[in-house]
Amino acid sequence: MATDFLDGLQPLFDCLTDGVCVADADGKLLYANAAAGTLLGPKVAALTQEAICGILCGGLEGHSCDEAANCPLRVPRGPVHAATFKGRFAPTGRDLRVRCMRVRLPSHDRHFLLVEDVTAQAEAGRQKEEWRQMLAHDFRSPLTIALGTLRAVEDMGAGHPLAADDLALVEGGVRNCRRLEALINAYLDTNRLEDGAMPVHSGTVGVEALIRSVVEEHAPAAATGGQLLTYNAPPTLTARADPELLRRALSNILGNALKFTPQGGRISLDASLLENIVLIRVTDNGPGIPARDLPHIFDRYYQGDNGGRRHGLGLGLTFCRAAMRAMGGEIEAESDEGRGAVFTLRLPSAAPGGPS
Repeated sequence: MATDFLDGLQPLFDCLTDGVCVADADGKLLYANAAAGTLLGPKVAALTQEAICGILCGGLEGHSCDEAANCPLRVPRGPVHAATFKGRFAPTGRDLRVRCMRVRLPSHDRHFLLVEDVTAQAEAGRQKEEWRQMLAHDFRSPLTIALGTLRAVEDMGAGHPLAADDLALVEGGVRNCRRLEALINAYLDTNRLEDGAMPVHSGTVGVEALIRSVVEEHAPAAATGGQLLTYNAPPTLTARADPELLRRALSNILGNALKFTPQGGRISLDASLLENIVLIRVTDNGPGIPARDLPHIFDRYYQGDNGGRRHGLGLGLTFCRAAMRAMGGEIEAESDEGRGAVFTLRLPSAAPGGPS
């Protein structure tokens, strides 16, 4: 390494988790710290005297640069002293952001590069954009049906009596308006819960009565789908919860189970008390959750793959987790792919001696 200002800084650079590279006035690599070796590949330290521009830009896929035409690495003695560029670095498969600055010293120039690993942020951005597209698609679908219904009624003209088919058309439009309303509410309520801005009215909730009402609500769908829906809960079991939030969370979980359990399948809801914690389990014998999806199913922007098809807004389970945490509870999922799934909701007991 050249005997200049780097001599005293190398121990500091070697401790950093971001990559640091230094190149000479012509852009040829002089030094790379250990973190740069991790981000750019372990062989980078052996590439001294090679043009750093070739090492980086040659491996960055789809990279963008804020000063591409006059990048100080591409034009070492040009008018631009600093530039930032980013992209996926093919040799290591990481998304990188590189900040380059030319430093003028009394006798020579040096190029100082900070290399940051932004893989997590880039992946989150990709998932967010995919989620936005799905959000638009899921909003557009019921809106299109409702709009089509209104146009059909409009075309009938004033004084036209509604036949049975016309009434069914209107009912379909109303149903899709309600679906759109539910999607918007889920989006807004999830944000409010996660921000702590949604009022939570926790009190004593009779678990058996709440489960029974949710089961009765979904019983027609289970009958239509040819699924066996059962529940079992002690009549005296009580939990500390917001009854409306708990009902919505449990309804979301049961709705998912009905959606993915095939005809002839079984879904059961069971509640029990374990060491002052109320456990509510929703168990099905459907296709289960792929192992790669299981750790992420409660993530806001994550979309699972069931049977080769993407599904849902990714909001239902995110809302459930936010609701449970707002009530001082938790939710978890277990699955043996191909053999069903179990969702467990945990809440503090409202019985004497339970958590307050």
